Amino acid sequence: MWRATGELLGRTKRQFIDDFRSDPYLPYILIVATVLAGFWFWHRIPNFATRDERWRINNVMVAVGYYVEEPTLESFLDGIARGRAYGASFYLFGVALLPVFAAALIFGQLEAFTTLPEQQAVGLWAHWLDTPRWIWTWGLLFARLINVVVVVACVYVTYRIGVTMRDRLAGRLSALLLTVTWGVLVMAHEIGEDAPALLCFLLVVYCGLRYAETGDRAVFLAGCVFGALGIAFKLTAGIGVILLGIAYVLYGFEPETEWSDALIRPGLLSLGLIIGVTVIVVGYPSVFGDGIERIIHRMQRGTSNKSNVYGWLDRPSWWWLLRGYLNGLGLPLFSAGLISTVMNLPRLRKRSPETNGVVLSLVGITTLLLVFAGWSYIRTHHLLLTFPLVVLLVGVWLARLHDHNRSLARPIIAVLVVSSSVYAGVGVLGYASQPRDEATDWLRTHADEDAVVETYVADPQEAAIPHGMTVSRPSYDHMNENGNPVAREAYTEWIEKMPNRCPAYIELTYHNGILHLAPDDWSVRAERLSLSGQTEYYRALLAEDTHPYSVAATFGSRPAFLDETPKENAWLDLLGVGVNPRSIQYGDPQDFGQNQYTVILERTGACSPPPEEL
Repeated sequence: MWRATGELLGRTKRQFIDDFRSDPYLPYILIVATVLAGFWFWHRIPNFATRDERWRINNVMVAVGYYVEEPTLESFLDGIARGRAYGASFYLFGVALLPVFAAALIFGQLEAFTTLPEQQAVGLWAHWLDTPRWIWTWGLLFARLINVVVVVACVYVTYRIGVTMRDRLAGRLSALLLTVTWGVLVMAHEIGEDAPALLCFLLVVYCGLRYAETGDRAVFLAGCVFGALGIAFKLTAGIGVILLGIAYVLYGFEPETEWSDALIRPGLLSLGLIIGVTVIVVGYPSVFGDGIERIIHRMQRGTSNKSNVYGWLDRPSWWWLLRGYLNGLGLPLFSAGLISTVMNLPRLRKRSPETNGVVLSLVGITTLLLVFAGWSYIRTHHLLLTFPLVVLLVGVWLARLHDHNRSLARPIIAVLVVSSSVYAGVGVLGYASQPRDEATDWLRTHADEDAVVETYVADPQEAAIPHGMTVSRPSYDHMNENGNPVAREAYTEWIEKMPNRCPAYIELTYHNGILHLAPDDWSVRAERLSLSGQTEYYRALLAEDTHPYSVAATFGSRPAFLDETPKENAWLDLLGVGVNPRSIQYGDPQDFGQNQYTVILERTGACSPPPEEL
């Protein structure tokens, strides 16, 4: 087995070198992919791009902190159990954080990791502010760099799949289109398991294609490893196992293959199953502390809440799917994907590697769509695994069209590449001028060193405040609404006592401030916030006629509901997300569009606290 692994790695290396020597365009495609994936990847640092970013590096830090306090294996496993170690991402980002741990050891700051659980128990603000800035800065930088590299690797594997399906032109087109796919580039700008899961999935597709053509046992087993590793990163990557099974069957239909010999290979299937299960179990580090129950719990958690309305909009699944594809691909590439799907259907009548690739792509997309059809909300990143499959369908169709009618294919390719590049380019360039980053810089420049800024969010990820600044913020008890009237009243009471605290600045964010002023039919969340009893407070602040505060600066696109009753055009709004890549998102991905709208108010006079009630 080790010999077969060595031979497979050797073949992979030789193939990579041959691709670079044989295709002069490939290095340039990968350079463009690196530039787009890595452009301004440090945005928001030392703050977090998403809520999940915090936990993906915090999990590893907590485990190391436990080991620092008591350097035993048992203590380290307790630390893993204490964190939220979501599968193989623990290993990947643990490697990324090794330089940070080494620096902490050299400079005697390892104790910073031992206090993380205590800070987290106090609140997310304490967790962020009390941890040294340099730890967050370098930890986030190294971990994000990992995803930049992973996304570039995804582009290369997509190229290899396209070449295997048809020719180098199909590979180039597929790789180039994936390079300018906005939904993929977003994943390069955050820490998470989506990009690594995508790479594993693409490797399964490639192994499946190769096996369907050659019947190579080593390639099939490699596909089992990558499929299991993908599941350890993200459950939806399990679709790769289905595609590998389809490839196993397709090999039986090869002209020179004996059907019975190809399909009846119990030894290969048994070994693949054993390897796959082993990789999945080992891929969840929590298993070593909590046992197999942690995997079961993770699977239950990953499937049980998908029928709940979330993301603050109550829409049918088809609406979420359409919105996700339009935003992730852009309107031009989405349209090309629909056309190429239809144009590739006649290829199913023929036997060829191209047909095998089309079959795997269509089965993969269809299966995932059937899974998502039962969900009440779908974020763009949920569709990530299908983006390269769509791109491959487009790439092979355009390559085939180019062979048959170059005069028609060339302008179509040019328009598609340019329009998709503009769409993705606008999205990527937006990282250099995000409203929250600009608001953070404004406070860093204008606020005195001892100034206090007040915010009404419990998570610093939703705010735009420099690390190290004194922050007046609600406690966990204030924010723990969950339908509890007592907690909601306590939170409202704390807010209304702002004159007693009299901060130098007040920062209002869209999600938990400005949205109070939206009409009830704006979203499910707006309707809920209207019942909080806080609307008049926020209205008075922005009116600048009740409290001694005036608007000092605003950042981002001003929500329409602040000036007039918004006119809703459902279909026009839906198509708009395929034209504007930085459209508002729902749930907890990166915040774009109005979600980053920030208002900073500055105190202009003395506060007049209300009289205390007897």
